[in-house]
Amino acid sequence: MLILSLVGCSSNKNSVERETTDQLPINFEELTRRDSQNDYLLCPASVCSRATPNRMSPTFTVSAAELRRRLNDLISSMSRTRVLYGDDAHILFEERSAVFGFPDYIDIRMIEIDANTSTLAIYSRSKFGYYDFGVNERRVEALLRNLVPAEAT
Repeated sequence: MLILSLVGCSSNKNSVERETTDQLPINFEELTRRDSQNDYLLCPASVCSRATPNRMSPTFTVSAAELRRRLNDLISSMSRTRVLYGDDAHILFEERSAVFGFPDYIDIRMIEIDANTSTLAIYSRSKFGYYDFGVNERRVEALLRNLVPAEAT
């Protein structure tokens, strides 16, 4: 009984620390990947120097401000989401699973290349579990597909 209590307290402490960390905007330059298989990273190599992305970021033939506007529209149209943080270059939002309401956290940073060209970094991760069954990858790929009018290359 005592062992179960100690394990529960330890687990709860880690859960609180992880929740606090997950709900802060990610610094992509300092990002390191998890040991679990419940995240997905799309990032330019020049930005994510400490983490290996699952996929390199496409380039969009729109300004970073226009890319941000389009992302705002997309996120606001998604169900079970709420924005936790946002500024001109960064959005952090939470999306909850349909059945159990488990939270996933998604950071998106818009990166200006020049006045008419931009790219982005996206880090999508599940709060709970070791394996996400591809949910985070599908989410990132869906976001990219819906940004196609921005003419990704």
